[in-house]
Amino acid sequence: MAKIHNESVSTSGKASFYACIHETLKQSALNSGWALGLHGSLNNDMDIMAMPWTEEAVSREEFIKNLSDCFVDNVFKDLHVIPFCQKPNGRIVYTMSIWKDYYLDINIIEKKEE
Repeated sequence: MAKIHNESVSTSGKASFYACIHETLKQSALNSGWALGLHGSLNNDMDIMAMPWTEEAVSREEFIKNLSDCFVDNVFKDLHVIPFCQKPNGRIVYTMSIWKDYYLDINIIEKKEE
């Protein structure tokens, strides 16, 4: 098992910001029928893994809109979503520019249509 060493711990201001917004994003996802998981260091951006969690889960487009609606304050007036790109294993990634150089990378795994 890997061990954590002091040199791997950082005190990035970005990580603190992302930690503060996580609960709001998680609640928005739950209200949309989706689940969120965090991945990565939070030093540069916030990497989110997202997947539909309930039978009533909204579409991925509506889910992304619901997440962006979490940032309605004037501070985030420059918010925009960069069109999604395909990744390996059917993963789809949306990048949401929140403010200056603060970003969400939202990695979506959808159920396969049968």
